[in-house]
Amino acid sequence: MIAEETQSRLKQLQEAFLAENAKLNLSAFRTSEACWTGNILDSLAALETEPLRALSPSPNPNPNPSPRILDLGTGGGFPLLPLAVCLPQCSFVGMDSVRKKVAAVQRIIDAVKIPNVSLVCGRSETLAREGAHREQYDVILVRALAELNVLLELAAPLVKVGGHILCWKSLKIEQELKDSLLARSELSCQMEKPYEYDLGGTWGRRQILLFRKRAKTNAKYPREVGEPKKNPLL
Repeated sequence: MIAEETQSRLKQLQEAFLAENAKLNLSAFRTSEACWTGNILDSLAALETEPLRALSPSPNPNPNPSPRILDLGTGGGFPLLPLAVCLPQCSFVGMDSVRKKVAAVQRIIDAVKIPNVSLVCGRSETLAREGAHREQYDVILVRALAELNVLLELAAPLVKVGGHILCWKSLKIEQELKDSLLARSELSCQMEKPYEYDLGGTWGRRQILLFRKRAKTNAKYPREVGEPKKNPLL
């Protein structure tokens, strides 16, 4: 159950996003109803996964240091911004290679006043080799970015050993799961029980796949910019 104050802030977020989306085409969801379900509720499904349930606010929330969560390829700010509103005790980072999108998300952050979010513009293949980002995050969020064997190579170098990668996916991805077996092994990403949810109506059932990183990522990953997508691990 979302608290009334939080729900009000999520509605503010929705309106700020729709205003930006009208100017920049950040998302296909252009109406309030479509944005609420397809962007906000879909993002908040992650709150029911084990890694984020463990971070939910408690009577004495005093994490030290605060958990760090990265949204890889944040686009228009989802799932980054709704989760940041609901988990104020966590530190969020949104990463995207498109400067116009990063600027738009920053304007939304400023309009809604979301203090626990920062943004970085760049490619994960490059940023994952920098000490400020490599193996620095407790949770990586990946929504609508790439197939599993590609996104795991982009995400695994950024997450801490013992941390989790959360991947938003449809239910019918049998071949994609099969194609990701080598990537999972090579990148020490163990798949855990996925979380299935239903957005209702024509939206239907979806899932968030959970991967736990078991060991440090080999220094050769990620490969050069564009290489993970051009020649995915198979």
